[in-house]
Amino acid sequence: QKGTTMVSAASRRTLMANMTLLVVASVCLALTQLPSTDAFNVPSMGLSSRLSVGLRGHRAASPSGLGLRMVATREGTGKNRMTESAFSTPLVEKVTMDSTAGYEWKVKDDLLQKKLNLQEKVKIAKPGLNIFDEIDELAAEAIEKGGAQFMDEDQITWRLKWLGLFHRAKQAPGTFMWRLRVPNGIVTTKQWRVAADIITQYDKGSRDDWTVEACGDITTRQNLQLRGLRLEDLPKHWKAMRDVGLFSVQSGMDNVRNLVGNPLAGIDPLEIVDTRPYCEEFTSKLTNNGMGNPDYSNLPRKFNVCFVGSNEMYEHPDINDIAYMPAKNDKGEMGWNIEVGGLLMATRCEFAIPLDAWIPQDKSWALGDAILTTFRDYGYRYTPRTKCRMMFLIDDMGIDLFREEVAKRYEASTGTKMAAAGTGLVPKEWERRELIGVHKQNDGKNWIGVHVPAGRTYGDEMTAFADIADKYGDKEIRMMVEENVMIPHVADENVDAAVKEIAERIPRWSTSPQVLQKGTVSCTGNQFCGFSNINTKGNAVEIADRMDAKYEFPEGKNVRIHWTGCTNTCGQVQIGDIGLLGTKAKNAAGEQVEGVDVFVGGGIGQTSAIGKVVKKSVPIDEQLEDVLSEILEGQFGAKVRAGYVATPKTIRAPKAAPKKAAAPKKAAAKPTGPLTMAEVKKHKTKEDCWIVISGQVYDVTAWLAEHPGGQGAIMPNAGGDATEDFTGQGHSKFAQDKLKDFIIGPLEGGSAEAAPATGGDDDKGFVGKIKGLFK
Repeated sequence: QKGTTMVSAASRRTLMANMTLLVVASVCLALTQLPSTDAFNVPSMGLSSRLSVGLRGHRAASPSGLGLRMVATREGTGKNRMTESAFSTPLVEKVTMDSTAGYEWKVKDDLLQKKLNLQEKVKIAKPGLNIFDEIDELAAEAIEKGGAQFMDEDQITWRLKWLGLFHRAKQAPGTFMWRLRVPNGIVTTKQWRVAADIITQYDKGSRDDWTVEACGDITTRQNLQLRGLRLEDLPKHWKAMRDVGLFSVQSGMDNVRNLVGNPLAGIDPLEIVDTRPYCEEFTSKLTNNGMGNPDYSNLPRKFNVCFVGSNEMYEHPDINDIAYMPAKNDKGEMGWNIEVGGLLMATRCEFAIPLDAWIPQDKSWALGDAILTTFRDYGYRYTPRTKCRMMFLIDDMGIDLFREEVAKRYEASTGTKMAAAGTGLVPKEWERRELIGVHKQNDGKNWIGVHVPAGRTYGDEMTAFADIADKYGDKEIRMMVEENVMIPHVADENVDAAVKEIAERIPRWSTSPQVLQKGTVSCTGNQFCGFSNINTKGNAVEIADRMDAKYEFPEGKNVRIHWTGCTNTCGQVQIGDIGLLGTKAKNAAGEQVEGVDVFVGGGIGQTSAIGKVVKKSVPIDEQLEDVLSEILEGQFGAKVRAGYVATPKTIRAPKAAPKKAAAPKKAAAKPTGPLTMAEVKKHKTKEDCWIVISGQVYDVTAWLAEHPGGQGAIMPNAGGDATEDFTGQGHSKFAQDKLKDFIIGPLEGGSAEAAPATGGDDDKGFVGKIKGLFK
């Protein structure tokens, strides 16, 4: 083995000892290669165990770059879970089509009988980028029907995501969240104002985190999301965005998310590399300058990319599918080491692993293209969708075969071979610098970092901030992954005036927040998101304010508390010092209320770590402050402030689910004859049950009318499930002769059972057929 010292035969005792150590080390290495599937399944433990939790890795220098090395090698299974051809043949093929895009990469026909997930079936039916050609028509249809909530579900729920539009069907039917693309998190004040103007048009004046209201969110990917806009107005909003160079194409669904870079890029006095041009180039190539690029618009799953330019790793490389780490080759040339596969998700949390690759700085897109197309061509598209991220592909290909495929594509693109990893430039140890407040740039000017509570902002606040950036800065605004903002390029003589104006015009924001306010990160929560179990932003801001009022911390102490509403972990709870994952809990009266599972031990940068659960199902209103108090006092040096007097916490009633609005149109007439599948979907109701006889689809009621004498009926019961109700004469023979041709079942969530009353055949395939036909 390379690097192994040869031992003479005479040193037998020493050799045996070394072999024993080697075996132990191999076992330890094998254990580190196991996926972190316990991220959400750690048994609840008392807080007395808290000091032992968390997988903490102090980054060590290595040829492949600096980072927590949970996985050194990954051999792979060699098995492709979508096809018997292993990894010799891509799962997709390029096909031409009549649209602006001109072509798409489509799942091959011989895979269509596999268990593709729902989203893949939507993409097969109609390519996502086709939505580009339908903006005006969709807006007109929304006007005609009284809102997007009354339109085709596939179009509104799924395909609009290729434009970055997410329908809020559960919380605010007819309204959308609009996710933009902001490479490196940098916008001009002109672009920022357009975004502010859009949400201002829907502003109803509320300024709390508990009411559904038009607003904006700074996100954990240095991005901006707008909430409350309507599809009816999309053409004018689309034009306004385009006119100032903002776009949102391919920002949702199975596409690459916003490119993250150093928030101090170009102004950092200690900068390793300026990440701005690389984030911009990657975004431009990825999206065809915002016009849509079909080469990368049908990935198996979402995909995260970052370029690291800071010593602190503000960019969070560990949790990205591709992390470009600054490094030099053996000739001293600047370039990138590559790490791949990082992810935080419902069933698995694992940091990125080294690809053992170094590329020149100007070849970053070529490498990105090689990895993206490898993932596109071989990545999984089955159910469960949770196993379609790139790390699951690497599990089966093995890191060596994955690297070989990427290297082949890279060489075909550049004409040069992909080199082995160089020497990483991110230091092993580094004291993390503060981004909030006033700090010196490399040119003598200043940046002013501003805390935005839980990342939530409103149109008037955004406009005021643009005014201040225009007045005292250089017409530029930057965003951070901690959901905060900054104004760069402020001259010394303007700093005090700028800070004062921020405080006066945007009193919710702060350039000198308290410890827990500053360290709070939150996902959207159930204020807008249908997946969330709790109101994250409202609780996050309130709890931080209350705990900051109670405690003071040692000088320079930072405490990061991450909130997320569900196991999708958009709020990244596993890397917070403290993580709070939304769930349901029981209060003292036994009532179901909002609660959290409490994580401890996460970390970022040089002390990156994945935290683990220390307490489950903690009721937020009744117990969370006590649990946090114990953690803060025990681990973070928190001391109760002199003269502190506790105040009662506001207890809020559980949030009622919004009622779905009824469509302003007449019900369709009940069909009487054979139906096409489109007609089945059009006429479906909770009370209806459908049958298929020799390939023809019938409504049960209509079929009975055509077959008098009670030969047979398969009817839904009151709960929406399908059961048999055979009546009259002849049903026994009918069941024996025809039952295998039936597909039966309700269309709205019921289950199907098909066992004839007389004991005839029971077709075990019914349930599967129903799912495939009606889901």
